Amino acid sequence: MSNPTFGAGPITHKVAAAVEKFHVVKLGATGISHSGAADLPYGAVAQSGAPAAARTDNDLSHGLPSVLAVHRVGVLPLTKATAVAFATGELVYAAANGTVAKTGTKCVGIAVKASAASDATVRTDLAGPFIPAPA
Repeated sequence: MSNPTFGAGPITHKVAAAVEKFHVVKLGATGISHSGAADLPYGAVAQSGAPAAARTDNDLSHGLPSVLAVHRVGVLPLTKATAVAFATGELVYAAANGTVAKTGTKCVGIAVKASAASDATVRTDLAGPFIPAPA
C-alpha cells in the first residue's frame, strides 16, 4: 500500500518554458508551461518563472525561479485573454497562452467575484482536476 505524495495544497514543478503569474499551465515531460485553449490545463501559478539558466562562477544575480508551486485548488486571479466581463458563478475556460476566457473547451473553474471588462483578471475558484466544457 502506498500513501499519497501530496495533499490539497500546491505541487511544485520545474519550469519548462517561461510562465507569467496568474496564468494557467500545462504539465509536460520537462515541466510546466503556459496552457493553450486546446491543452489539458494542469493548474495555475501565482508567480512568474523561467527555466534554470546557466551561470558563470561568482555570478550572484538572481533571475526568475525555475521551480514553481502549481495550484490545482483554491482561488486565484487569472489573467483574461480579452476585455470581457464575468459575472459571479460563470464558468471560466482556458484560452491561448495561459489566459482565460468566457468560452472554450476546457473549464478551469468558476468566477467567484464579478469582474468588469476593464479588469485584467477574474478571481477564479479552480476546479482541478480540470473538466471539459458542458455539452
